[in-house]
Amino acid sequence: MIHKKKTAAARPRILVADDDPAIREILAVQLARLGYEVLTADDGVEAAALCESERPDLVLLDLMMPRLDGLGACRRIREAEGKSGRRVPVLFLTARDSRHDKTSAALSGGDDFIAKPVSLDDLRARVEAALKRRSS
Repeated sequence: MIHKKKTAAARPRILVADDDPAIREILAVQLARLGYEVLTADDGVEAAALCESERPDLVLLDLMMPRLDGLGACRRIREAEGKSGRRVPVLFLTARDSRHDKTSAALSGGDDFIAKPVSLDDLRARVEAALKRRSS
């Protein structure tokens, strides 16, 4: 399922990929309240395709999703970027918080790893920091 929240075009665009519809909706609402345009995908295959077609400014990926997990989606995103020269920040947002998961996320090309549940303040800080690093 591909879902777009309509907002002003000048706002940074964030792609949220999570197989749990409730989490997708909560994140979409929170991010929209923070002033971001939000796109959603329910698995890694859709996330990678949306990243290529919609060119978001940041991607939030769940680690465990059907069809293609977050690690595989991140690798696909990075492969596609190699052709275009563009690099989007990828933040993993997951209930799994082991050292192995953090290492795997980094090795797949992820920029940050956020453990669920995440507070709105922490989410805002991590997103703003990643977007700031991207533009500098």
